[in-house]
Amino acid sequence: MLIKRVLFLVLVLVVLTFFAPASPAQANITASSPRITYVALGDSLGFGLWDFSRGGYVYRYGAALAADTGAKVSLINLSVPGWTSSDLLNALRNRWIFRLSVASAQVVTWDIGGNDLLRARDRYIAGTCGGLDNQECLREAVTTFRNNWRAIVREIATLRSGRPTVYRTMDLYYPFVAQDAASGRLSVLLPYLRQVNDIIHATGCGVRVADVYAAFNDSYDDPRQPSLYLSFDGYHPNAAGHAVIAGRLRALGYEPAFIPVLCA
Repeated sequence: MLIKRVLFLVLVLVVLTFFAPASPAQANITASSPRITYVALGDSLGFGLWDFSRGGYVYRYGAALAADTGAKVSLINLSVPGWTSSDLLNALRNRWIFRLSVASAQVVTWDIGGNDLLRARDRYIAGTCGGLDNQECLREAVTTFRNNWRAIVREIATLRSGRPTVYRTMDLYYPFVAQDAASGRLSVLLPYLRQVNDIIHATGCGVRVADVYAAFNDSYDDPRQPSLYLSFDGYHPNAAGHAVIAGRLRALGYEPAFIPVLCA
């Protein structure tokens, strides 16, 4: 009988050890955090396309996270080239690997929306965008992005269940300044990107936004062509561009936030 009681007490202690919720001090991202799970969501930027030296801004940021906090960082990069905001939202809602990964992460970054606008831009140039002004697909892209963005933030917050998390995202840079200025369409297309960036910057709820547009393009009134930061395809960042993105994220610090699900 005594042996059974001892075994029962041991079992209770084991269960409490492994399943008791972490205290706020343990959950915070601090210099004493022993281990951090970092999940990256996004498109080809997060994937690190064409950054052959360091694997993209995600891996650079992960290295900075480890160096700055002294923690061992477990990185899960779920970024998929070509994805739109609709693709990311669908994955967060329906793919278990995304849901489980975000639920277990203390740091979550995401970049999305570039392909939403890129596809609309292609249709505008082809003259198939719709509407009397050939801009209907651009307006629809912004509306779809706005709805998806709110839903993406809500899904991430729901999966984190209000636990303290470092939420970091970024706005979009414009790689086609030179081409679109030369063709006379920059004044039409750039305002749509600005609308998307305004949506991102208005997120609030503890989500900090890296101002990548300012780093790449400077101002909206007189944008510069970000040639030094682009790879050979004229669209994706090169190693220097990825380093700039990682640096902008790093500059935001690692203070965690508690996001109420209804906030999004």
